[in-house]
Amino acid sequence: MKSIEISARTVAEAIQLALAQLGKDRDEVAIEVLEAGNEEEEALVRVTSVDDDEEATESPEPAAAGTVDQIARRILEDVLERMDIHGYVTAVRSTVPGQRGEPEETITLHVEGADEEAMGLLIGRRGETLRSVQFMVNLLVSRKVQKWPQVVVDVGNYRQRRQESLEGLARRMADRVRQSGRPLTLEPMGAYERRIVHLALRPDPTVYTESSGEGENRKVVIYPAKQ
Repeated sequence: MKSIEISARTVAEAIQLALAQLGKDRDEVAIEVLEAGNEEEEALVRVTSVDDDEEATESPEPAAAGTVDQIARRILEDVLERMDIHGYVTAVRSTVPGQRGEPEETITLHVEGADEEAMGLLIGRRGETLRSVQFMVNLLVSRKVQKWPQVVVDVGNYRQRRQESLEGLARRMADRVRQSGRPLTLEPMGAYERRIVHLALRPDPTVYTESSGEGENRKVVIYPAKQ
């Protein structure tokens, strides 16, 4: 068996089940997320074992990307060890829309298995520690692969919950802007969170968004669309 599809409650659980059935380690497979899953539906992944011959002749691009996956995962595992946080890391590649709508490949490192106190420590106040860890991982990976990777670090699905929260906030604030006809400025956010707001409101023709400010004080401003 070279490739299997497995569903489970979370992406990480599905990957672990697939690895057990294939008898492979995470370094020996390519992972594709078919369905991320949510509270109502299970996650679905396709896990494919990759041997040396296949890497050289059939799928050189996934193998190269997998190398970046492995580097990123090992760096994060080392960071967790230094923080005395006990958990396991799963690297998953996916394609998401970029800021201009173009497809952009992202590597998400899912951290699971740690206790609640450790996860809270890793996330930090409003995700500040998690953003710092993510920046550190991207920086260290970039030094090894000679380019800036798109690595996202998620802990206990915090990123997904935060994304859903920000998308809801963006829509509510857009409603206020439509009703008042005046622009509205959101609280300061990091680049990742500002991007979520921009993408959430991009399909809405009644408003448009821009970022303003500098550094940590950079914010998203929602404007009523020009008539």
